[in-house]
Amino acid sequence: MPSLIQAIILSIVQGITEWIPVSSSGHLILFQKFLGIQDSQTPYYVFLHLASVFAVIVFFWKDILNIFKNKNLNYLLLIVIAIIPAGIIGLVFMKEIENLFSSSFYLGLFFIFSGVIVYLTKFSIPRKEKISFFDSLLIGIFQVLAVLPGVSRSGMTISSGLFAGLTKKQSIKFSFLMLIPIILGAFLVKADELVLSEISYFLLILSFIITFLVSLVTIKLLIKVIESDNFYLFGVYNIVLGIVVLIWSLIN
Repeated sequence: MPSLIQAIILSIVQGITEWIPVSSSGHLILFQKFLGIQDSQTPYYVFLHLASVFAVIVFFWKDILNIFKNKNLNYLLLIVIAIIPAGIIGLVFMKEIENLFSSSFYLGLFFIFSGVIVYLTKFSIPRKEKISFFDSLLIGIFQVLAVLPGVSRSGMTISSGLFAGLTKKQSIKFSFLMLIPIILGAFLVKADELVLSEISYFLLILSFIITFLVSLVTIKLLIKVIESDNFYLFGVYNIVLGIVVLIWSLIN
């Protein structure tokens, strides 16, 4: 169980890294190692992801309301199509994927891979506002890569949307909305482990509030970054971080 200070740090890290394309799970693993937390904290991390999802719901509540108010079943279908590939892979290979998270070498390698993908968005050209079936499928396939440690989920979904020619606004909105059912599903899978854990309710409530508030600020800042055409710079950060983690894994 993390201490109060460790929980605060991890909550801030989650709130920042869940939405910018730098892999929240990868950063949580790094900070867990640096903070000296030995045991697996997967259920706790899934809980932090849940707090991030609530931030998205609050931030995009008008868009979510419009989807259901206007009975936009086509948009909902596109979201379902996009989340199916990652959902299947995550359930089938859950144990194998969790084992990869224990390796600093793979973490560094996938940080670099994620960074390259995000950096390539520098050359994307927005051509359309409306998402097609094939756009949704492409985004879903890219999201499968995010089950790997160090590969950013938002980085893969936003990048693939930009590669498909979608506008920045549409890419980020679709990316964030499709994460809601994915993270809610992951929370339900790990909820029993969280209940059986020794983490106090006070710590959980505090972690939720911190992650929620930090996520709101981060989402707003990320939208400004994307609109300023500097999104690709997160790719540089990932590549540099990946190289550092690789070197660190080889000398330890």
